[in-house]
Amino acid sequence: MTEDQVRVYTLMARRMAGEASPAELEELQRLLKDHPESGFVVEVLNATHSLPANRDGETVDGKAWAEKSWSSLEASMKLPDPEKVTPASPSRIRKLRPWLIAAAVVAGIILTIPFLLRESGRSVLVRESNSIVMEKGGRSSMTLPDGTKVWVNGGSKLTYGDDFVNGTREVFLEGEASFEVAPDAAHPFNVRTGNVDIRVLGTRFNVKAYPGDGEVQTTLLSGKVSTLLRSAAGQSREIILEPGQKLSFDYEQKGAIEDGITLSQVIPADCEETAWIQNRLVFRDRPFRLLARDLERWYNVTIRFEDASLENELFSGAFDRQQIGEALKALQIATPFTYTQNGADILIRRARK
Repeated sequence: MTEDQVRVYTLMARRMAGEASPAELEELQRLLKDHPESGFVVEVLNATHSLPANRDGETVDGKAWAEKSWSSLEASMKLPDPEKVTPASPSRIRKLRPWLIAAAVVAGIILTIPFLLRESGRSVLVRESNSIVMEKGGRSSMTLPDGTKVWVNGGSKLTYGDDFVNGTREVFLEGEASFEVAPDAAHPFNVRTGNVDIRVLGTRFNVKAYPGDGEVQTTLLSGKVSTLLRSAAGQSREIILEPGQKLSFDYEQKGAIEDGITLSQVIPADCEETAWIQNRLVFRDRPFRLLARDLERWYNVTIRFEDASLENELFSGAFDRQQIGEALKALQIATPFTYTQNGADILIRRARK
């Protein structure tokens, strides 16, 4: 832990205890700007420090939990041995006590975060300045400053501008995310991808727009959205979606823009496009080459085909808590193939008769 990180957590503890001076609050803001990697920890502290929980999810007394965490804070901050320091006066100890207790809460939460993320089966969520980056193999949810709830799938990045909280509700998406937009008729919510802009007032929808896929999928669960499509040839078209509609747009289509548009119906209550929010990978009649992309993002692996004829084999099914090896063995039941795995690299071959 660097000196700046120690200072961030110390100032955060003083702020939590209500003892931070205006100068210290300004210093905290400056340090957070210089060290955005600390932003995720601070967000967790803001959300959880008043209601710590044990591993079974039962709420425990915050003060008692904080005091137990004090030794962890001493170790992480390399504080001097109290027996080797001149004792402070009783009045000084009483004055420091509130923020020391808060500091123990900080330490407990900081040291608990990696465990919580491992327990949930999700990869680490990285927060940059106004950005949310989820590595492959991970999934997570959070609430944006306007109250909109968003779920971010693996291998995705969501970014919003500094003026988001002032009413310009606009996010930029690379990858896949599902939104439950907080209604605000005066300030429409906009999602921008490379080739599709989505405008809503208050609704639930899913957007899949991974760079390299060649298409953008928008699935509307409730409400109404306006989608502005732009093709690689420079054409554009607006389409209004109704609940239960899925729009797939192949923006690399060389012909008329209509040739790249596919509208289909989904059942919002049983929608494979949003099953990933419940940590389920669902697929129906999906070509192996496209399913392989999903498996790469789901398990953080790289999949290659030795035999191109396998890429168009169709699969239907669902994966929940299976490991990548178990998933591939399940697929082998439907289509004979073999595979070799070297770490995160997987090579798939057609089975020889």
